[in-house]
Parts: sequence; C-alpha cells; structure tokens
Amino acid sequence: MVLITGYDTGNVGKLMKVIAVSILFYILVAILFTPFTHHSFYFEDGVYYQGILLPSLYVAAYITLFISIFMMFFTRRKLTAYQKYSSLVVIFVSTTFVIIQFIYPELLITNFAASLLLIVLSHSLQNPDDYLDHDLQVFNHMAFITRADEMLREGKKFDVVAFELENIDYIEQNYGVEVETELLKAMAGNWSSRKSFFYLDGTQFACICEKGEKEIKEFAGEVELFFEKFNLSSEAKLTLRRCRISCPRLAETGEQLLSVVAFSLSESRKENNSELYEITSEKIDRKRNDVRMVQVIKRAIAEKSFEVYFQPIWSVLERRFTVAEALVRMIDSDNNLIMPDQFIPIAEKNGMIIEIGDIVFEKVCEFISSHHLEQLGVRYIEVNLSMVQLMEENLYVRLIEIMKKYNVPGSMIDFEITETSQNKNNAALHRNMRKLIEYGCTFAVDDFGTGLANADYLLEYPFELVKLDRSFVWGARKNEKAQIVLEHAAAMIGKLNLKIVAEGVEDMDQVSKLIDMGCMFLQGYYFEKPIPQERYISFLEDTDNFIREKMPSCL
Repeated sequence: MVLITGYDTGNVGKLMKVIAVSILFYILVAILFTPFTHHSFYFEDGVYYQGILLPSLYVAAYITLFISIFMMFFTRRKLTAYQKYSSLVVIFVSTTFVIIQFIYPELLITNFAASLLLIVLSHSLQNPDDYLDHDLQVFNHMAFITRADEMLREGKKFDVVAFELENIDYIEQNYGVEVETELLKAMAGNWSSRKSFFYLDGTQFACICEKGEKEIKEFAGEVELFFEKFNLSSEAKLTLRRCRISCPRLAETGEQLLSVVAFSLSESRKENNSELYEITSEKIDRKRNDVRMVQVIKRAIAEKSFEVYFQPIWSVLERRFTVAEALVRMIDSDNNLIMPDQFIPIAEKNGMIIEIGDIVFEKVCEFISSHHLEQLGVRYIEVNLSMVQLMEENLYVRLIEIMKKYNVPGSMIDFEITETSQNKNNAALHRNMRKLIEYGCTFAVDDFGTGLANADYLLEYPFELVKLDRSFVWGARKNEKAQIVLEHAAAMIGKLNLKIVAEGVEDMDQVSKLIDMGCMFLQGYYFEKPIPQERYISFLEDTDNFIREKMPSCL
C-alpha cells in the first residue's frame, strides 16, 4: 500500500513517508526475528501461538492503512480511474482481513490476503507504462503533468518549449498514415534521450527546460533545424509552431500548464506566428475567464437562472411608451447579475446561445401573457435573435410553439437581428424570417451604423424597423460630419419606408434633433434604463408622471 507514497505531497507527505518506512522496518525486523524470539508468533507441538508483540503488528498495519489513505487522497489527481478503484479495493480488503485475523487468530489468512493485494498493486499503482507512449517510445502527457506538478510544488522556476506541425493531415491524405507515423517517430526519436521531453497529443511535443535561456534557444533551434531538413515540408506546406511558457508565472499545476501549452499553440496559429511564441498572462487570464464563464452559463441554462429586463421605448407619434426591448441578464451562483456583453459572445461561440434564446423567449412570452401588456398600451416587445439561432433549419417551429403555448399573437413580437457574421445558410435565414412574418411577427435590424449592419443588409431581408446604434447617435453630438452622416442615414431609411428607432438617447436636445430627423421611436437612459419586470409594469402605470417631468410638451 505504501507504494502510493512515491508521490510528493509536501512536508506533511514527507513526514508520512518517514513514519511509513519506520513502521515497515519495524514489521520486517519483528517478522525476521520471530523464529528466534517468538515475540510475534510461534509454533509449538504443531500448534500456532500469538506472541506478545503481535497486537503491535496489527496497530502498525492500521497506521500504514491510514497513511495510505491519506497519501491516496492527496495524490488522487495523478491516479487513473483503475488505480483509484484498485487502491480502494486494497484498503477495504486489507482492513477486512486484519479485523478477521484479530478476531479469529486461529485462521491463518494473512499470507493469502497479502498475496492477493500484491497482485492488485503490481497491476495498478505507479505502473511505468502509464507514463509512456508505446508507439513513439517517449514520455506521454501524464508524465508531463506529473513532472510539472513536482517541479511546481518544489517552487522551481522553469520554461516549457512546445511545438507542433500544422497541416499534418496533408501527409496522411497524400502519403498515407504510415508516413505520418514515421514522421512522428522521427520527431520523437530525435529527442528521446532527453529525460524532460514529452509527447502531448496529435503532433504536439514539449520539453521542460531548467537551465535558462541557453537551453531554451538551443532546443528551439534544434526543432527548427530538424523541421527544415524534413524533405516533405515545402511540398506538404507544413507549418512549424513553437511556443514558450514560463513557470510558475503562467501556470500553477501540471494540468493547468498542459492547457496553457495547447492554448499558446492555438494562439500562435491564429496570429500566424512562425517565431518562438510567448503567450501573455493577459491572454491566459481572458481564456481562463472564458472557461469559467462557460461553466457559469451551463449552470444557468440547467437552472434557467436568467432574468429578463425591459427597457421602455418612446413612441413619437403616440407620445407614450408603446414598445420595450427585452434584455437578458444572467444570475451566477452568488446571485450576481452578469451583463450580456460578458456572456453572449461566449455562448454564441460555444453553441449555447440557442438554449439561452429559447429560455429567454419563453420568459418573455410568459410575461406578456400574465401581465396583459396590451391593456397597458404596449404594442409589441423587441426580442433579440442571434444569427446562430437564425441559421437553425426549424427555428420558426419552436418559436411559434412557444407563442401558442402562452397565447401570444405574433404581432406582439418584433425580432431584432444583427449581421454578426457572414451567413452560411441564407436559405434557413430567409425561411425562418418568412414563416415568422406569416405568423404576424416583424423584424428589426439592430446596431445600424456600426459596420455590422449596412444598406445591403436592408435590401436583402424583409425588415420593418431599423435601430440606429447608440455609438452612431452619440457620435453625432460631438462631430459635425457624424451629424451629417446620421441625418442622411435617417433620410435614406425613411425613403425605404422603414421605421427608425434611435438608441442611446440621453437628453432633451437629442430627443428634439432625432425627432426632426424622422425617428419614430426613441430609446435610452433619458427615458429609462433596462429594469426588472415588476418595475417595468410600475413604470408603465406611472407614465403620466414621467411625461409631466421630462416630456411636458407631449401633454
């Protein structure tokens, strides 16, 4: 069982090892000398007898078991699933046999138990094969994690130089798997003599450098030279990517370091960097925040812990708040509100925006149905749809089903969409828009004036409204040329018979100018910021007071 103690767990672990070794030495000495001293056990006239020291051996066995359990707990991350289960089996069986032997001393089962447990241990704990890649005959990623963990716990400073070959699929497709395998073997064999050289995954290798800049430059140069000599490189258009990670500055554990290596090589590919790439701590922090945010989003989806806020929109013609935009807020485990710009881009990238969209739209429809918004003068609610959602073949089916579930007419929903990326499935987009329009819904193009939505976009899709982005509106306040551009844009939109919603309205001067430009709806903090559902209802019920305070000319 003390084979587990081969892992380093700090000062406490070292103390445990000393105790375990001392106990084992005592047990060994007691057993070796028992034929002469009869202190542990002995036979007389064919009868087995317990010696005076036998109870101490049981105590020693229990202490050893405790130490083994302790060491297994602190090294559990380095054990494979099989090793963990094997350790638990050994602990359970050992404890059971020790108790049985103590209660029934006439049963000689200790040797049988020891043999059984040795077989289990020999097949599980600290098997060197777990740390070796059999095809390439070099240390694998598990060995990399273990070695890095040891060095990080010891407080050592070191660097990792990692590299990979990009477009390796070309060799497999044109020369076969055998040639690709031979290339990997050649790469592994070239540095197999290094004790700190590891094969990570795919075509990724890494070397732990402890001797500073000289060793780093030498190894990075060796990699580049080896690649240049590879005779298929120019024809196959392979690209060498190399990166350097400084520890412990950029990683605190072996697993974390492995992730940083993969991320660094990925960033090198994105930036098309052919030199020795050094990742910044800022980029790593952003990546870790993204990973944490993904977990928060997954939990929020599972618990449906999203809240919908509403921002009232002023109707110039009706002189009341007849529209509102529904805006999602995510609640984390600490009950904090997380704003859309923090999680929506990540949700879109990871495909979770579809589930979020369904949850939000159902909450909106439930709110419309339960509060009878039409009776409060609300004509419709604006709901954001991402382009990822609109690329779904049958999005319209799901949205219509939700509206029917809550008896919400299509005329109560206006979908806002932004051209966030080049559309890869125009047919699905057009079909979704057409089906939802047939049900009575309308569509608005969002963020107009930012470059994300342009005039071509207005011509291609059946929009009824255009929302001028707040940055477009704000720019006109400070810059005369921007003011001219805004005026011409508003005039163009008006001639296309599209309604205009101006975002970012902050004062009465803006209100007057935007109305003169032909804006039919105004939205911004001058009227109200996004507010929770109940406050939104109270706001609508108190509209007359708002008009008296901020829009007296509308009385």
